[in-house]
Amino acid sequence: MNKIKLLLIGLGLMFSLNSGAQNDFKIGLNAGINYPDIRGYEYAKYNKFKVGYLLGVTFDYYLKENLSLKTNINYERKIKKIQLTYFNYEAEETGRENFNEIYEYINIPILLKYEFESSNFYINGGPFFNYLLNNKIEPDYPNDDSDLITELKKIDFGLSLGIGTNISLNEKNDLTIEIRDDFGILDTGGVPRPIGGTIKTNTIKLVLGWNFGI
Repeated sequence: MNKIKLLLIGLGLMFSLNSGAQNDFKIGLNAGINYPDIRGYEYAKYNKFKVGYLLGVTFDYYLKENLSLKTNINYERKIKKIQLTYFNYEAEETGRENFNEIYEYINIPILLKYEFESSNFYINGGPFFNYLLNNKIEPDYPNDDSDLITELKKIDFGLSLGIGTNISLNEKNDLTIEIRDDFGILDTGGVPRPIGGTIKTNTIKLVLGWNFGI
């Protein structure tokens, strides 16, 4: 986790130094919550997820007054619910135990952002890339968790679309509130499914940001 923080700080410093004194470049910090889901096979709907979170840095380069190229570098944590039901030899339920399967990603969307002149609202869209850092069960599974965690592909890729609003604080500082959908198009593997099925992600996010011009 400390390595991730150092990476984000270093990238932020690098971009701020390279940008010099340009007025058309903004950097910022963002944080938010996510609600993931999967699709692609018959029983995907029976997977249950919980609200996770993300945090990172934002880079916004203005091509025109109301058109910019925007990217984030986020640490993102997604959470899947797992419930084990125990039975005795008479097939009677004897108890249940809950676990969380944690997915930790580096998330990088590359978005074209358009700000409407008549209002403070904007839309953005473009590809996103996810790199899987870690996959684990919490709390620790009491035996061997190899039957719960199946192999996941490291890379997820898809299309990210969002709508948000700018709240101006002064000439160089503003806050943003955005609802975003990361719609995965790659088979990420992982959950056992019928032959020919795929596992594709879909994540709804609420992202809050603070941006400041340089």
